[in-house]
Amino acid sequence: MIEILSASEQPRSGSKPGQGRSGGLPYTAALHEHRSEQAMSYDYSSESKRLELPNPYQLQNRVLSISAALLLVAGVTCLWWARSAMQDQAVRFAAAPLLAGLLMLGAGLAAGAMAARRLRFFFGRGRPASLAPEIPVGAYGSSVPADAVKELLRQGGITYPEPKGAIEGLLYHWMPTLITAPVKVQQLAQLSMFNVAAIVATFVSFLFSWLVFGTQTTRPWIGIVYFVFGAYFLVKPVLSEQRARLSRASLVGLIAVAIVGPVAIGLAGSSLPSLGGFSLNVQTFVMLGTALVACTLAMVAVLAQVDASPQTRTSVEQARLSMNGPPAVLMDELDRHLQSEWTERIPNRRYARIDPVTSSATPSGSFAGELFEETQPLPVAGTKAPTFAAALAEPRHRALLLLDLYGLALVIVAASLSLYFVRNFDAFAPWQNNRFSLLGNSAILGLVAYFCFDRSSQLWGRFNFESVLVWVEMIGNYQTSRIGTGNQFTSRMNTENDVVRTESMTLRVWRARIESVVFGKDAARQVTAMFSTEREARALAQHLMHFGRNQSVLVSPGAPEDQARMAALNVGERSLSGSADGATAAQIERTLRTEAAISTVEPPSILDMDANDAQPALHCTRCGQPTQPGARFCAQCGNSLGR
Repeated sequence: MIEILSASEQPRSGSKPGQGRSGGLPYTAALHEHRSEQAMSYDYSSESKRLELPNPYQLQNRVLSISAALLLVAGVTCLWWARSAMQDQAVRFAAAPLLAGLLMLGAGLAAGAMAARRLRFFFGRGRPASLAPEIPVGAYGSSVPADAVKELLRQGGITYPEPKGAIEGLLYHWMPTLITAPVKVQQLAQLSMFNVAAIVATFVSFLFSWLVFGTQTTRPWIGIVYFVFGAYFLVKPVLSEQRARLSRASLVGLIAVAIVGPVAIGLAGSSLPSLGGFSLNVQTFVMLGTALVACTLAMVAVLAQVDASPQTRTSVEQARLSMNGPPAVLMDELDRHLQSEWTERIPNRRYARIDPVTSSATPSGSFAGELFEETQPLPVAGTKAPTFAAALAEPRHRALLLLDLYGLALVIVAASLSLYFVRNFDAFAPWQNNRFSLLGNSAILGLVAYFCFDRSSQLWGRFNFESVLVWVEMIGNYQTSRIGTGNQFTSRMNTENDVVRTESMTLRVWRARIESVVFGKDAARQVTAMFSTEREARALAQHLMHFGRNQSVLVSPGAPEDQARMAALNVGERSLSGSADGATAAQIERTLRTEAAISTVEPPSILDMDANDAQPALHCTRCGQPTQPGARFCAQCGNSLGR
């Protein structure tokens, strides 16, 4: 649940970060709807070329395209055979080609559609997913996921789930660095390891029971038992991306069946119905063998995603600040400063904002505020789509390519077996002559190939990003006071204003450059490494402290018009105060009389004069300033012109 407050519903003074009033609006549904709509859009900017990621599915798309082409050709061939049989009125030969052709056409179209959807890979600025729900512009609040990310910065470490179980214990003992791998990699590794162990145990039990204790009578029944067990408890969960249903009781049962199962079947052989040559031994071998190879390759591909243990360091700057002004101005300056550092001019992702609230009606009180943002995640430098040669040379991509090629080989074999089966199928012939085992093997190979493509697709879609987390906390106390400007006894111009003084505020700046990973452009993102940025954190803290300490508490007019009026008021105040000497007072009086006289004399119009009437300009005999024609006093010094 995330609580969002509008501008008029800010948390009260003294509230802790992440807490608001009870009037907070639940924003979960609307926020997820907004994020889903944003994730579905593609936002292009010519200045954000780093967001144009290369297509990571290029190699798998080629493998899928080849598989789709083979299946479509095989399906069309089957339908052509069915058409020919129907034209010859040999319906007995048309049923199997018709059904197989439709199935292979559907599989081919599905593989082609999967490749076609990923031919062009668009990655707009709305991706990757945010680490926590975002706070809209103009709103205030926080969320539980945001608190979890802040705790990463506070602790300077990344937490991972602790592995449980015997198989997981062996896995992490064999691969110690797996504990610091992304959670998605750990989950796939545990899943693959458990499935491999389950299939190996079942396969060994089947081989031991079939080869050592099996007879010609019991082997068909042994094959049926293990095929049903493997299909339900192993293959079905593996295809659905779940763990194989193998517990300790199942393992004990496999060991017991491998040893005493054939004997029990032999004792009950006389009462068992005759199978008439029916056997699932080949299908059991194919199912367990191909599934074991596929799961092993998948586990190798997953373990290839494990890197060395990452760094987990953050930077924190703590300072004590006293300033003449409300702490909200510091938050505004922080907002402006962070906007000036937007990456590629893309707005930061805001995960928490609580403005410090102070009230002028309260003489003193406490406040708490915070701002938590992340810059736009950008791909790690050097990200590029691997070519075929580069994929074979790099361990991380080599196992994925081998897994896809193995799936392609299974598709080729499955299509060939299906074509051979339908070409020789006769609905009226005995079932032994139609070789239904070919159809069963083809279906098993197709399902295992689907598992290979699906598992490698999850790992091909891995992207590593880097961004910066900035978290600023402000906690402290404030006092209100009134400050006046000007002498109230001798000056007629003075101002008063209420001042909020912040006393010994604790200012903390947390900052770190992080690396994160996603598996699929719309999947959840996880922080995998943190790197300290000491210089940037210190510079931000010093900038905020410098801004806070330079706040002014005095109100003074600054416009040019205010300055002119203040000068006029000063002249008037000196004249009224009587502090000027006699000469100055007389001069002011003469000046006023001169201006009054000038205002009553109308200057002659130049239109009423001709060239012969023009008179030379007159000047004051005292100050030498030009005077108007007909003026009796000098406008500058008030001297009588004697006219």
